[in-house]
Formats: sequence, C-alpha cells, structure tokens
Amino acid sequence: MAGPKSFSGDEARRLLRRARTGTLASLNRDGGGPYASLVNVASDVAGATLLLLSALAWHTKNLDADPRASIMVAELPEAGDALTGPRITVMGRFAKVEEAGLRRRYLARHPAAAMYAGFGDFAFWRLVPEKVHAVAGFGRIETLEAAEVFPPTDEIADTEESAIAHLNEDHGLAVRLYATKLLGGRDGEWKVAAIDSDGADLVLGDASLRLEFERRVESANDLRSTLAALAAKARRQR
Repeated sequence: MAGPKSFSGDEARRLLRRARTGTLASLNRDGGGPYASLVNVASDVAGATLLLLSALAWHTKNLDADPRASIMVAELPEAGDALTGPRITVMGRFAKVEEAGLRRRYLARHPAAAMYAGFGDFAFWRLVPEKVHAVAGFGRIETLEAAEVFPPTDEIADTEESAIAHLNEDHGLAVRLYATKLLGGRDGEWKVAAIDSDGADLVLGDASLRLEFERRVESANDLRSTLAALAAKARRQR
C-alpha cells in the first residue's frame, strides 16, 4: 500500500491560489516548439488557473492554434538555492471563458487590471487541468491527478456572491480587521472581492491581500464559522 504523498493536492492548490504570476508554456504556432511567457494568474472557485490575455500576444495566438499548455508557479526562498522552494506545474488545455464572476475573481488578485480588462482585444482563459507536477525540494516530488488537486466546490460556488455582499455590507469592520490585523495591510475600507474553499481575496484600491483559511471549507455553515473565528482572532490583536 502506498504511503502518504509528500506533497498533497491541498498544498498544491493553495500554492496556486497564492500565486500572482506564473510562467505560461504554450506551443509556438510557428513550428510547434515551446514558448514560455510571464503572465498574471488568478483562480476560479475550484482553483483552476485564470488568465486575462490580449489577442495580440504570441501566447494567445499559440493557444488559439493549439490549446495544450502548462502553467508553472513558484515560491522562491528568501535566500539560498531557489530550487529548494515549492513549485507547481499544471498541464492541460486552455479554453476561452465568459462566465459571470470570473472578471471579479481575476480583478480580486489584480485590481490594476481593471483599466484594460474591458478592452475588446482582451479575453479570459481558463486552464482545464489534466495533470499536476509538484516539487518542494529533494524528496518532495509528486505527480497528481487533477481530481486530487481540484475537488468539487459546488456549495461554496453557489454561496460566494451572497457571502461577499453580506460581509461587505454588514461586517465591514471585520473585513478591515482581517486586512490590517491578520495580514498587515494598511488601514482603510477593505472589501472582500472573492471567496473560495481555501480563503478570500481582499482589495483596497490597487492593493490585494490573500486571507487563507486554516482548513478547507465545503459548506456555507463551515464558511460562516471560519470567518467568525478569524474575526475573533483579529479582534484579540487590536
């Protein structure tokens, strides 16, 4: 019987959610060779990678011709060998998407992109994952199936928008404390812009902070109790 994995699906998904940039590897439409480019990344409620791409970019033209691609994100150590830091490569196929809520979730990670997100030559793309390769230094290497990293999140997806509205309208002080006391953000009228099973994204102007939950939440009741506990923790630090 196989032992526990050295890098779990939850760890991989959370690393992807924390990332703000990544390397997109697409197949060059002129000859099919690999082409790597720097991109801003966000995630949908389930954790799948979202990109906002210009139709003029090489990588977008590559994806139009062949949707097979991968995204690599990494967290580099402050010192020493960069290869000791964790990194995740998600392999799959990209598809252009226009679902409600994706723009909001992307801008929750990249508020400054609001100035061009509505331009006619920009569109959102989502990576439909097939395999995930995770590395966190010597001896911590795993290849995971997509289902191990991206489990269903139907109830959280269904309640996300109402939960965001409730927090911003009725619990503004708690949101402010999340940002300032738990995350070290500057004081101001922070707003919740996105929620998922692993955490929430808070925004203030062009600033964005990621509030991570200690454990994965799978229901509306679970979400309420988690947020209440975080609010209590923040108040104790006042």
